[in-house]
Amino acid sequence: MEFRAVTIIATIYMMLTVQINSQSIEDEFSNPCTHAESCGGCLRLSEKCAWCSTENHPRGVPRCDILANLKRHCPEKDISNPQAKSTITKDADWTSGDQNRPPVQVKPQEMSFTLRPNELVKFQLSFKQQDNYPVDLYFLLDLSFGIGRDPAAQQRLISLGTEIPKSMQNITNNFKLGFGTFVDKLLMPYIAWTPEIQKYRCQKPVCRDPHDFKHQVNLGEDQSSFGAKMKEALEFVSINLDDTEGGLDALIQALDCDVKIGWRDVSRRIIVYCSNSLFHLAGDGKLGGATKHSDLKCALNSKNEYEYEKIYDYPSVSQVASKLKEKKANVIFAVMQNVVSDYEILRSFLDGAVVGKLETDSTNIVQLISKKYYELRSRIKFQPNNADFVEIKFSSQCLSNVVRETAVCENLEINDQVEFEVQLIVKNDVCNGKSGVVERNVTLDAVGLKEQLLVKLNILCECECEREGQEIPNSEKCNNGNGTFECGMCNCNPGRYGRKCECDESEISSRASLEQCQMDKNESLTCSGNGECICGVCECYTLTANTAQRYSGDYCQCNDYSCPVGANGLCGGSTRGTCQCGKCACINNWTGDDCECTLETSSCLATNGDICNNAGLCKCGKCMCHKNSTFVGPTCEDCPTCQPKCSEHIDCAQCKAHGTGKHNREECDRECARVALVDTLESGKGIRNCEGIDVDGCTFFFTYEYSASNDVIIKSQKTKDCPAEANIAAIVGGTVAAVVLIPLLIICLIIFIRNRRDAKEYADFMKEREKARWDSGGNPIYKDPKSTFQNPTYKGGK
Repeated sequence: MEFRAVTIIATIYMMLTVQINSQSIEDEFSNPCTHAESCGGCLRLSEKCAWCSTENHPRGVPRCDILANLKRHCPEKDISNPQAKSTITKDADWTSGDQNRPPVQVKPQEMSFTLRPNELVKFQLSFKQQDNYPVDLYFLLDLSFGIGRDPAAQQRLISLGTEIPKSMQNITNNFKLGFGTFVDKLLMPYIAWTPEIQKYRCQKPVCRDPHDFKHQVNLGEDQSSFGAKMKEALEFVSINLDDTEGGLDALIQALDCDVKIGWRDVSRRIIVYCSNSLFHLAGDGKLGGATKHSDLKCALNSKNEYEYEKIYDYPSVSQVASKLKEKKANVIFAVMQNVVSDYEILRSFLDGAVVGKLETDSTNIVQLISKKYYELRSRIKFQPNNADFVEIKFSSQCLSNVVRETAVCENLEINDQVEFEVQLIVKNDVCNGKSGVVERNVTLDAVGLKEQLLVKLNILCECECEREGQEIPNSEKCNNGNGTFECGMCNCNPGRYGRKCECDESEISSRASLEQCQMDKNESLTCSGNGECICGVCECYTLTANTAQRYSGDYCQCNDYSCPVGANGLCGGSTRGTCQCGKCACINNWTGDDCECTLETSSCLATNGDICNNAGLCKCGKCMCHKNSTFVGPTCEDCPTCQPKCSEHIDCAQCKAHGTGKHNREECDRECARVALVDTLESGKGIRNCEGIDVDGCTFFFTYEYSASNDVIIKSQKTKDCPAEANIAAIVGGTVAAVVLIPLLIICLIIFIRNRRDAKEYADFMKEREKARWDSGGNPIYKDPKSTFQNPTYKGGK
């Protein structure tokens, strides 16, 4: 029964070992490189791959492999393994907006990288919120009749001309103001400009001619006249038929007309869009005859009015988003309550846009603009541009202590600085159909700002040995000129093949070639059935789908991956042995089937200098103590029946659990890795219990024991046993009680006992006294001298 149980356990163990070993082989030899057929193709596969250009490269061994594998057989001078190089080419220092040069909030401004596809590069990007950053504030005002229906609201908008400049002084000293107005396209059914409709729709004696967009005041004009011109523009409103306006037409013109509007090259561009109505979108214009897609270009006539309103349709949301991104501008939608939810939906598609509720009488317009400006200014977001061929990730801790993947930091104040780590990988398909070095640029734009990091990429799509002029056409190395020699190998001319282009395609199945691939002339298999015979040479197959594992040998008769797998890999790893045709060839004083057994005996030396204390044998670097010996342990020096050797392990147990004692932290981590911390120590056979006194006077506890392989196992308890601290107050109180109170209590007790005794004696006396009292009767022999007799015949008193 016991034999059967042992057999089952052994079987399970072997199955688990085989599974683990197989997984180890697969992990170790998982290799993305070996199927590349050219040096450039090798570099594009992975940053792990390198190419060997040596002319006499071993047969059956891939030229493209991971670097560690190539170094085993390829001279270092023949290995092509270009590494990424980076250079910061522009890194202007931080500059605020009140200096006589462009402000700088992003560092660096330009970098250059030389790298291969699929290679990961990391770099830092910084942003610092600067004071007095230039602000260009442009108002887009809805001039339809709806916005002017409330006279109070209209007056509030007119008052913006004087209030906004004052408010902007609190934000920045470097600002410019401008504004434009919009209604809708001059087409039915949006606007019908006839005298009858004018009289019906407009309540004022004068109505302003409707327009799709009209630029009123340039940014940078005399700011003192800004208020007067805004009052003039808003004094009279215009009309349209439907409730939806052409505001997005106006927004595109305001964004794209850089020169006429007066946008500065470096500034925070903000458009304040004021309306109480919805907006027309792409497709709506076709109803009125404007059938062409919006071209998103500036088209203002001599009157500064949009002149192609009847030709081009309204822009789509994606077109507006694209133009905002291109111009690096922000939009504040200041709209009435009835349309806030609709503009929130629009905002969700636009980077750098915010929405604020405008009160019915517009009393909060100045506060709204200030609040939304701070909301925009306190947020930084970086966005890649022209980056379809790369993968980019941002991470930052912003103003916290936790790093997370994000391209956005918020709640930034003046002079706050945040750091972003950027990870960039060039996609492999960027080299499709390309050769040499491909130059591409990527920009990391600060959303809403005219600042960015320009990343110039020099992408290596081929090796140096493949460059023009490096190859040798019709080389003698390729079978008398039957191919081009480059990167250590022959690229054969049409009709030729083989390592040296020695094979003619018409002779591939010749009997002579096949016989050269047979290890035994009497067998029918070529290349042992594990490869293909090409021009008399065996090209060995791979063992599995993993192309790193191939059969080897002149006839593919060897499996160099079938050797035993130890803890460090196949044949103990490359420093211990190699697998040669199914058997481990051990090196460097290693032996055994799997090269896991060392011939070194230094680890078996006892403290007395003897191997295994002369109480055992050193096998594979470990002591095997004699069974009839009382000694155990790593060097057969420990005696379980003798006094425990706590002193040998006390320093490690003390420093590991309590951070005190002989070893400092670095020494403790290095020397005492074998110590395990536990909450409670166990006891049992073979476990030695030990204790020691710590620097604080507390007692700490630990145990040690030996495993089946004679390795020492030390466990140290996390908690200590500390004596209770002396209670000074209790000691003083006890002393006072002993010296003063106790004698007083004794005296009081004596008096009490004496009084109780006297009271009892007195009570007993009184009781006896009562018992001794005499009766008051007369003497029986005494006779009273007085006697009285009554005369019987006396009748006195009758």
